[in-house]
Amino acid sequence: MYLRLILTLGLFLLLPGCLPSNPGAEVRVEGKVTSNRAPAADVRVLAYPVTAETLAGASPFSSLPTAADGHFQLTLPAGEYYFFARGAGLFSFYGRNPVAVPAEGLAEMNIGLVPDTGSLPSDEPFVATGVLGRTFAEEGSQAGATIYVYTDLTSRLKGMGYVMAGPTDKEGVFEAALPAGTYYLLARQRRGNSSTGPLQAGDHVGYYPGNPLTVKDGEVARIAIPMLEVPAKVTAMAGNLFGQTSIVGRILDRRGDPVAGVRAVLYDDGQMLNRPLYVSQPSGADGAFVLSFPEGGTYFLAARDTLGGAPGPGDLYGTYDASDDHSLSLETGEKRSGVDIVVEEMW
Repeated sequence: MYLRLILTLGLFLLLPGCLPSNPGAEVRVEGKVTSNRAPAADVRVLAYPVTAETLAGASPFSSLPTAADGHFQLTLPAGEYYFFARGAGLFSFYGRNPVAVPAEGLAEMNIGLVPDTGSLPSDEPFVATGVLGRTFAEEGSQAGATIYVYTDLTSRLKGMGYVMAGPTDKEGVFEAALPAGTYYLLARQRRGNSSTGPLQAGDHVGYYPGNPLTVKDGEVARIAIPMLEVPAKVTAMAGNLFGQTSIVGRILDRRGDPVAGVRAVLYDDGQMLNRPLYVSQPSGADGAFVLSFPEGGTYFLAARDTLGGAPGPGDLYGTYDASDDHSLSLETGEKRSGVDIVVEEMW
């Protein structure tokens, strides 16, 4: 009888949905979804772990449909996730993706929504295989947007990607020649002169709701990418925009005067030649910068006024010199302040 009881219990624990729970393993994420700044009902918020191989198919974590107040909540283990929202003909790829969810969870996550469909371009394509698309925002066609094409999620959908297309014309139209394959397409439109680095308030960002897009040989896929304006509060959120760990400091010249328009860049290797892990907004007139990221560790810190490739003659560049190898170590959740970086013109 005891053997039968043990075997029965073992089978019960192996049944789907009957695995023993791990108390405290899941945390709560909650907030509001809005469309045209008004709460949106009947929308689900979805989350895919950053380790997911694809952002297609059913998401492993989903909220219930929102009520009239637009409020949502879902529970999931602490970690990094891509957040989406879908429902009622609306869509969102959360602009802070991927998001680090700490052990205490996240509250007051505000997710702006855009229509999940738009009018497709009617132009005849010039390419034989690839994509012909249109970007649009709340106010209509989105001109001047650059399309970033990624083959997978290894870059976390950041940086230049596999191919760049655009800028879009006055009708928001673009096209890109692509070999047959599967791709993720994002669109970014920047108001300033910079073509790299984090988006700023007033910029626009878009994610094709049908990602990943399959391109077939000899065919041109026609798509529409909705875009959402980056809110002004993104500047105030810089201290935890990409996680609960942060570095705050100033960019200075050799005289100790603040330098504006320079970004702090954070690397995980001492050579600091590859693509940085995190990049700050350009420093202001006071030289101040803020970097936020999910986890503690040992990092290497520099500052520069241009991005992409090694610094060249005329560029402003400098490294964090409070340690011989330009490194600093932080605990997860630590907020380090008073970090100065001195830059000078390269020649």
